[in-house]
Amino acid sequence: MPVAYHVILSPEAAADLQALYGYISKDSPDNAAKMVGRILDAIESLETFPHRNVIERQSKKIKQPIRSLPVKPYIIYFRVLDEQVAVTILSVRHGARRRPSGHAGDRNAKG
Repeated sequence: MPVAYHVILSPEAAADLQALYGYISKDSPDNAAKMVGRILDAIESLETFPHRNVIERQSKKIKQPIRSLPVKPYIIYFRVLDEQVAVTILSVRHGARRRPSGHAGDRNAKG
């Protein structure tokens, strides 16, 4: 049986989810709840399958590369911390937006 990783939602990712819900709920609270639910289900799946989709073109000096998990039309950006058996959700962004260039945790991930 695979090891269960602890999922940590960063304050930035929590704010992203709140903003996403607020934006969609202006037209449809039901659709907003469904979309946030789909994203939270995908995040929960990282407990057992955290090593997904490494984002390309990252420095090889970064120990824990930023990974992505698409939940159309959104993308969940996260980092797997194997030593802590944890996954940190960094942000949730609309797929049409430019990929994030860096996150606050990047300084600690080099090594």
